[in-house]
Amino acid sequence: MSAAASGSKSSKDTETDSPRRRPSQNRRSSSADNILRSVDEPPPTLITTLIKHGKYIALGGVGTWYTDLIGVGRRILDEESGWIRRVLVAAIGLHGLTIIIFLYLVLFLPWFRGYIPHYPKWQQSARLRLLVPVLTATILLGWTSYVVSLSQAGKASIFVSLGDAVQGVGEADPAKMSGTRGIGVFRAMAGTTALYALTLGVLGLIPAPSNVPIRKKHS
Repeated sequence: MSAAASGSKSSKDTETDSPRRRPSQNRRSSSADNILRSVDEPPPTLITTLIKHGKYIALGGVGTWYTDLIGVGRRILDEESGWIRRVLVAAIGLHGLTIIIFLYLVLFLPWFRGYIPHYPKWQQSARLRLLVPVLTATILLGWTSYVVSLSQAGKASIFVSLGDAVQGVGEADPAKMSGTRGIGVFRAMAGTTALYALTLGVLGLIPAPSNVPIRKKHS
């Protein structure tokens, strides 16, 4: 009887002790799984990065060259005056602001502040709540300003340009939507899109530092 009682007691002790060990065992198992997953996932190599972003650089470079976007922009800055030139200057400024914001997010914060923002939950971050809408606005306004200035060169005023654009859409006549010294709406759209693809492709080549945490709290 005493042996049976001691056996049952030891089994009960084992049963009561085992749950106490399970949380630590689970934590060790979870940590080991995380380590194994991080080891199994190969870090992005230079070739992978070049393939991922190189296509945007190639397409953007070819599109910018084919539409002669840089040459047309220089000609407008040198020869045009008035609202067309001001719109192009605004487009260049917005483009530069877009680059600065991207550099702040992908270069300054990871390399100098030591963390990467948690972009999927950007609305919970005080910093990203400001930067994401501003970044979106600079891209949209900059793209539109480029298209307007490159396609409407030669129009006397913005009101004439708007009137001709409405008339051109109504009559399905693309020629009326372009200025006499512009490169055309569709060519301007293609060239501007290529320019932004080239810009984002080059910015994508900036490497992220290793072992940098993703900040999920309010920044």
